Amino acid sequence: MSNLKVAFKNQIIELPISQIQYSKKILETINLNSKFKVILESIKSVGIIEPPMVYENEGIYTLVDGHLRVEALKILGETTVQCLLAKDDETFTYNKHINRMANVQEHRMIMKAIEKGASAEKIAKALNIEVSSIIRKKSLLDGICPAAIELLKDKVINKQVFDYLKRMTPERQIEALSYMASSSDYSAKFARAIWLGSSDNQLINPIRKARQTSTEETSKLENEVSRLQKEYHLMEDDYGKNVGDLTVIKAYLHQLFQNAEINKFIKENETDIYQRFERIVEMDSLL
Repeated sequence: MSNLKVAFKNQIIELPISQIQYSKKILETINLNSKFKVILESIKSVGIIEPPMVYENEGIYTLVDGHLRVEALKILGETTVQCLLAKDDETFTYNKHINRMANVQEHRMIMKAIEKGASAEKIAKALNIEVSSIIRKKSLLDGICPAAIELLKDKVINKQVFDYLKRMTPERQIEALSYMASSSDYSAKFARAIWLGSSDNQLINPIRKARQTSTEETSKLENEVSRLQKEYHLMEDDYGKNVGDLTVIKAYLHQLFQNAEINKFIKENETDIYQRFERIVEMDSLL
């Protein structure tokens, strides 16, 4: 595709909206949906903060997450959109948290909106979060060395991890991230364990300990880190199954809603259930 623009280390690409295929049908009455109206207004105010996700197969780009955002852009007359590019077809099974935006990418998109003149208050309103959260996201990478940022560019992790990394020297940041990568554990507790295990010359502000950590305490810390890693992998496995089940349920309810008679019957006889089902069907993302 000759007019394809690549940004953020090939993680975000700009695509013509006309060349993006939807993976699900958008209801004709979507413009009456309250959630869609909020998305439409937020895009008018600050543009796209969290880009949609697409999956590429033989030159065809299929939209996996962000249907309402792309639909809103169409209504606003936009012709292109920046998208996150999924690396493989795991996106369709939602086995991992891969359709969430990486922290580094989110930071860059927020900074881009600020550079365009959007205030923290306006961005917070568009994303329906507290202003203080936007301020924290804005300063997320302060104190993180460029090499560490590169290693984190596609990671979705607890923001406390960045707080612990900022307390370490650049060399220790890289070392800490290598430990996390090798154990597939980017939890805040593991980051804290690495921080506590760092020597004074590996920290920005050395910790003055009243006493040395005993062998018994060190052993307990190592056991805790091992336990956390096992819990992490168990949760990851359960997450894939649970979101997979929800994906099937959502698709089934969507199919039911396409049947006019069933739709009418549930709406007239089971109003509360209908409203719950409707919220599931209209979910723009499972995360």
